[in-house]
Amino acid sequence: MESFFKSLYGVAYFAISIVLVAITVLLFVTGIRLFMKKSNRGFAVSCILFACFIVFIIVVMLTTPFSSTPPGSPEAMAALLKVG
Repeated sequence: MESFFKSLYGVAYFAISIVLVAITVLLFVTGIRLFMKKSNRGFAVSCILFACFIVFIIVVMLTTPFSSTPPGSPEAMAALLKVG
């Protein structure tokens, strides 16, 4: 049963990554289109900058390993104290 939930988590993680990338690309393209139209340049630049920031967040999300212990648990605090 544990392996089923691990595989289900993997599928969900992959699916949410695809959705986040698609929305980010759509937002970036919208910003470029608005910038080229020369209308709402401030909004266009903010769309582009926000999309770049979200790319950074997605990269961090995909490169950070998942931990099954909650952040505030005693086990997590002990691991932090042992590492750092």
